[in-house]
Amino acid sequence: MLELPPLPPSLDRWRERIESAVAPCILFTARDMEDSDIPGCRYGGHPLVPEGTAWPHSPSGPLHFVGQLDFAELAACRGEALPDLPRDGVLALFYDVQEQHWGYDPKDSAFWKLVWTPRSEEAVPLAPPAELVDAGLAFDLPLRLTPRLGMSLPDAWDRAGGMIAQDWGEAEADDYAVLRERLTGGEHTHQVGGHPWWVQNDARLEAQLVSHGLYCGDSRGYDSPQARRLMPGASEWNLLWQIGSDDQTGFTWGDYGSLYLLIRAQDLRARRFDKAWLGLQCR
Repeated sequence: MLELPPLPPSLDRWRERIESAVAPCILFTARDMEDSDIPGCRYGGHPLVPEGTAWPHSPSGPLHFVGQLDFAELAACRGEALPDLPRDGVLALFYDVQEQHWGYDPKDSAFWKLVWTPRSEEAVPLAPPAELVDAGLAFDLPLRLTPRLGMSLPDAWDRAGGMIAQDWGEAEADDYAVLRERLTGGEHTHQVGGHPWWVQNDARLEAQLVSHGLYCGDSRGYDSPQARRLMPGASEWNLLWQIGSDDQTGFTWGDYGSLYLLIRAQDLRARRFDKAWLGLQCR
């Protein structure tokens, strides 16, 4: 059973609220590897996909393979935590790393793709197209992602996380921010499940609206009658995978931001990964 580290004195009277807001997550430690085809969670290399899968393309050309989650490997480290995650299978993420669409336009769904293999043992490596190799965008030098079970806390102002902190002073807010960072490593974390580290606003509402066909690049997408009808459904969305910018991976999302792969709980349980939504945030 994971336990929170000792709380600073300024947060002691908020202990019950903080402890009730803790959510399990899976955190990753990255290291270099040489074999680009081996199973397991990793960034880069050759994606493991169902046999006969064609390399995903966008209207601009072949998408770039970002990385994969091996849920059999994750099951071994998470125990009974995060019960909605599969206990087997490989999920490969492809994304246009050059144009880096933000995810506030329904048309952005053409610029990323998830490829799901229900049984890990049936996933086979797929070599990248020559176009990516010649452009130096095949990411053939993979990074192994070693998972470990961790804990996460919501942003202090995240209403969905139950940590409304309007009564906090500066010391309490600062100490809570340090506590969050101690748990997951900060906003550039590489994480499955748990509370996201939003760089900007809570992206769950955007995912709810854009996935229903509303353009959210300006306020009109949020102010329409249809948006108001859809807004309650934002609470059904959860973080599946956060991929932060950092020097080790070589990923830089926008101005050193993060990618957020979000999915509704019912779609995750049904393995409907085609219903997920990808967004990018940066400062």
